[in-house]
Amino acid sequence: MARRVLRPRPSGQLYPSLLLVLSLASCKHEERAPTPSGSASALGSDFTAQARERHFQEELGRARTRNGRQQSLADCAKASKEKADLELCQAAQSALSALTAEPAATAELALARLAPAALALARLSQRMRYLSLAELAQRRVEADAGAAPAGSAATAAASGPPPLPRLPKGKHALHAHAEQQALELDGPVAQLLAVSIRLEHDVIRNLGAYLEYGPLLVRRAAFDTAKRMRAEHPEWPALDHLLQEAAVLESDPDLRRDLRQLSPSSAALGARPGQSAGTK
Repeated sequence: MARRVLRPRPSGQLYPSLLLVLSLASCKHEERAPTPSGSASALGSDFTAQARERHFQEELGRARTRNGRQQSLADCAKASKEKADLELCQAAQSALSALTAEPAATAELALARLAPAALALARLSQRMRYLSLAELAQRRVEADAGAAPAGSAATAAASGPPPLPRLPKGKHALHAHAEQQALELDGPVAQLLAVSIRLEHDVIRNLGAYLEYGPLLVRRAAFDTAKRMRAEHPEWPALDHLLQEAAVLESDPDLRRDLRQLSPSSAALGARPGQSAGTK
């Protein structure tokens, strides 16, 4: 019996058996091998989440550093032309004080402080723009009146008005050109305008940290906050720009759609909506 078991088999029977064993071993090895595409996809998603979280913490750290410094507007009384102007300035200063009083423990509390501060600063900036442009126009009128040569009315009429300066085309370019001229003025109004614009952009950027880089639930809460802000202050270039950037970065399809619908500029890139009656 033992001899029969230990007796070597003919070579012609050994090779097929050996080939069968090697073939089965190869199949099992292929079944146990991991799928490269699945691992790479998981690594890519994890990297995206890590990058978003890193940017989120960096922006929050920047906001904490900025809020740790004294954030103060210029002299409201000197820049105010009316009582309503003084109230706008005081409201913005009060909202800034609440924002920088102590760090917000939660995202909800931070958003609840950022929204009124951004709104107050946007309203103040809008009013200071108007006052600055009015002051600029008055200076031009006074300069033209002082530089007019003595002569008959017929001679003045024949010479015609001085040529207007070339301005960039487009509504936003024209607005930016006028704002730049207003910022070049000196005086309390121009100083308050410059400070309010800078602080407004800082607060909007702080809001953007939650809207662009926070977890999905935080981004959704920030979107709801931005939606309420848009309803209270529709003409808001800084907020519109933030919504456009957030729509580009957003990975959730539903939130990306909502961001594009809320931003007029993003909607214009797709189907251009009809002109509203208020803009005609």
